[in-house]
Amino acid sequence: MSNARLVVLAIAALALFIMIGCEGDPGPAGTSGTATCVTCHNDDTQIVAIAAQWGNSTHANGGNYERNTPPCSGCHTSEGFVARMNTGDPGTPDNPSAIGCFTCHEPHTNYNFNLRISDPVVLAVGGATFDKGNANLCAQCHQNRTASPTVPDTGTVIITSSRWGPHHGPQANILSGNSAYVFAGETYTTAHAHYVSPSSEGCVTCHMSAPFGSQAGGHTWNMTYDYHGAEEDQIAGCETAGCHSTLTDFSYGGVQDSVLAMLTTLETLLLNAGIIDSTGLAVVPETLTVAQAGALYNFNMFEEDRSEGIHNPGYAYDVLNASITAMGGR
Repeated sequence: MSNARLVVLAIAALALFIMIGCEGDPGPAGTSGTATCVTCHNDDTQIVAIAAQWGNSTHANGGNYERNTPPCSGCHTSEGFVARMNTGDPGTPDNPSAIGCFTCHEPHTNYNFNLRISDPVVLAVGGATFDKGNANLCAQCHQNRTASPTVPDTGTVIITSSRWGPHHGPQANILSGNSAYVFAGETYTTAHAHYVSPSSEGCVTCHMSAPFGSQAGGHTWNMTYDYHGAEEDQIAGCETAGCHSTLTDFSYGGVQDSVLAMLTTLETLLLNAGIIDSTGLAVVPETLTVAQAGALYNFNMFEEDRSEGIHNPGYAYDVLNASITAMGGR
């Protein structure tokens, strides 16, 4: 017999010995490799419903996530927001995406849907601390930005950007009643139940109330929905927060009508003074007095809030009335 055949036979015999020698009772079954996955990825339709809600949200459809350079990327992109929360620097994401599930949650790290962050937020303008539980995550972005240049105490200010002012998401400042420009001799009502009430969790209470399908509430964050061709107000959060028991829509006490009228009056005054154009943007470059700059700042703040006073009615009344007066409208 050749040496090669002897080697093959020896290897075969060794393999047979190992197979026979290793026989025994099977050990206990280990944890399934998918055990953590199926806590989320299962037959429950909750995630499907939430994804559908998010798909109808401005976060999903509002665009602007191409603004992937700092500081814009820290709020306009999911990747920039996560980087800002982790390191303070949003950076410039190579492949920016819209604000989505992994912006606010990190299930593949925590194996749950706890919020990424819910610490109180020191607002960039004014320095007040916003602290309303889970709504603190919203306030990381939905707050005033620092206007450049700021409104001086005296003299004039040169505006060089048509979008000068507090930017598009000042809700945390308005809800907590701070950071509007204060004219000399004026005081503003600041506190309102929508923020100070113990039963309120700020943004979350109303904007994430029990959803109406995938149109409003929940992860749509929408406050109105279409019902057989008519626009309806999503009042579920207003009723469950222990504030309103007979509310049928947002026309409570005529707040929205009053604030909208004041915004229209202030807009007309700014337009007639040549401070803004017909689209509501500042005419630049332009040199404004302190009063004019303060009125423009306040107009932008409450126009961009988009609640027409609902977030903080008393604050809206006082700030807009003072701004109208400063522009000679009283």
